[in-house]
Amino acid sequence: MAAAFVPWCVPGAALGALLARDETLVASQAGVGMYDGDQKVPSMNDGTLVLTTHRLVYVDARLPRTNSVFVRLAWIKQTEHYAGFLRSSPKITLLVRVQAAARRAEWTCAVCGTVNVPRPDEARCGVCGVVVVEKEQVACRACTYLNDVQRTQCEMCETDLGDAPHTVKFSFRRGGDAPFYAALRDALQTKPWAHEWVRAGGIDGALRADERAAAPSADAFQDLSALMAQAKQLVEVAANMRTQLERRERSLAQDGRASQDEAGSMLQSALVRIGLAAPAVTPDMVRDEEEYHRELALELAQVLLGDARAPGLMGAAEEQGAGVVALDEVWGVWNRLRGIALVSPKVMRAAVAYLPHVARPSIQVRVLGSGLAVLHTARFEDGAFEARLLAYAAALNEDVPVPQYGLTTMSIAERERIPMALCLELLHGIERRGAIARDVCGTQDTRWFSNRIMESV
Repeated sequence: MAAAFVPWCVPGAALGALLARDETLVASQAGVGMYDGDQKVPSMNDGTLVLTTHRLVYVDARLPRTNSVFVRLAWIKQTEHYAGFLRSSPKITLLVRVQAAARRAEWTCAVCGTVNVPRPDEARCGVCGVVVVEKEQVACRACTYLNDVQRTQCEMCETDLGDAPHTVKFSFRRGGDAPFYAALRDALQTKPWAHEWVRAGGIDGALRADERAAAPSADAFQDLSALMAQAKQLVEVAANMRTQLERRERSLAQDGRASQDEAGSMLQSALVRIGLAAPAVTPDMVRDEEEYHRELALELAQVLLGDARAPGLMGAAEEQGAGVVALDEVWGVWNRLRGIALVSPKVMRAAVAYLPHVARPSIQVRVLGSGLAVLHTARFEDGAFEARLLAYAAALNEDVPVPQYGLTTMSIAERERIPMALCLELLHGIERRGAIARDVCGTQDTRWFSNRIMESV
């Protein structure tokens, strides 16, 4: 493995706990293999590539504690993206070169105990400002002369003291290479690691951190990418708050106590209104395509049926009239809730196939006579809808004038609480079954009756 890659013991999925104070996660992609030059690294054939503001990390799926490595973004000198062709997977190629001054290990200040990351432009503690007292030297690989660590060329023979450039490739076997490469290029251009990076606090460090937090975030409005990054952080904060509230409610329920916190209830209601009850499911969160479609079906079921805090698109399952909605309307509302993680109509069709198995009450997909596809609960199956129509017709008052006999399409739509056009489609389906008949009254509204002829046959 290239000398630029540093071994890193990652305890499972707990990567966030190992990051430095000012280091944040930017992007990740599973199903990535590693190449040292043009040769595959057998022990690093399947893992997750993680991009932070300071480094690029490979976390091995099988042995994350022993086979995980990282390279600092400051050491990446050149990048190249290969989109793949036929059976060749997409790849990102990195040209990595480590300067001699960058090879110093992290050091602990003897005065305040702060763990500092080496910076080539400064050898001071990031909190108290004490200068490093150790004098480090680097041996020239040509003449073995011991040079000061800050030098880039040997003082005796002028040989370059930096490591020779090394090529490393990452193969993306499950896709996701294009957005990851865009995030990597953006990080290399903005150079977020150039800011101060210390792990421990102190009075001076705490004051500077407060000043940075209080400063207005003007860069969020520079372009659309920055604004989307800010919105993503907001969604993550909302999801974390939701998780904490649900955990608290479960603990209260186990203790037999009811939550009387009005502020918590209002906050929970607000979180429900801003989007999904959980972060939107994306392909990198699951193992395969089948599991991805099943997880999407679970998410869609929550959007359709809702829960105790807020009704879904179909309303509460026991509410009269709830339980049928056009598939194109579902697609539009669902994508609006998912934000930037949009779902194509093809993927939605695949997810809908799992709805009967994951939704309670069961949700079925149905194509009406006009070709309109709808999702419906058992309440709008032909047999149940037909029984309600015949009950409506039997309950009519026989004393009303003859022109008022029968049921109009509008009156049925009002009783069922569904759009009139959708109600007419359902009525045509029941008419083809022979249970009802219509009377086209010219200038009057079309009226629907129970089919007495079929009853007498």
